[in-house]
Amino acid sequence: MKTLVFDISGDYAHFRKYYTTSSPISFSIIPPTAVLGVIGAIIGLPKKDNQYLKVLNNAKTSMAIGINKPVKKIRLGINLINTKNDYWVPKRRKEGARTQIRYEYIKDVSYRLYVNIQERDLFNNLIDMVQAHKSFYTVSLGLSELLADIKFIAVKEFHEKNSNSEFLQINSIVPVTLIKEDGIRIGGNFFLKERFPTTMDNNRIVNKYEELLIEMNGKPMELKLNKLWENGTERIVFI
Repeated sequence: MKTLVFDISGDYAHFRKYYTTSSPISFSIIPPTAVLGVIGAIIGLPKKDNQYLKVLNNAKTSMAIGINKPVKKIRLGINLINTKNDYWVPKRRKEGARTQIRYEYIKDVSYRLYVNIQERDLFNNLIDMVQAHKSFYTVSLGLSELLADIKFIAVKEFHEKNSNSEFLQINSIVPVTLIKEDGIRIGGNFFLKERFPTTMDNNRIVNKYEELLIEMNGKPMELKLNKLWENGTERIVFI
């Protein structure tokens, strides 16, 4: 499988969990559904009418996500202003012109993304844009003010294989359903299992959630898997 490998990084990121309300907390890493937004921004697929989802879903986009830096979270108080009726009229403080909400952010963010798009022209366009360090729309990490940088790494060929009941080092996050029984070797790793939305239909309705295993320090994980992809130097799992 021909795969574009590139890094996305930024000072802060926030990927709001679907069940939070007044105090937004973030997923620990970028969700697969947010990666589609990043790809859409790079190649210029508009958000209007969920056009980017329709195009990328129809083009059969696959991805794997690696972590370059340890996951660190902080909480910051953010002042939100009253914008009802699409405009803001200054009010006296006692009338509630603004309110402060504590947001959870991921700090010093860097991910390695592995992307394949079966629609050839769309995939080649993505490769060209990343290689040129360009994007059609501004790329961000969850919120519009959290700007991101992208860096081309390589275009590689990955091949699907079975781990044959042996422990192998995996360089990406992994769906728990692919891990064999007693297939996690714990030694110097900090693991987290977190439930993510992984696929979203053309109406932005999540139709699949998966528990993903994350190594929070960005180290390779030694696992026995039912399925993986490798290119000789790296082993990943596409989602």
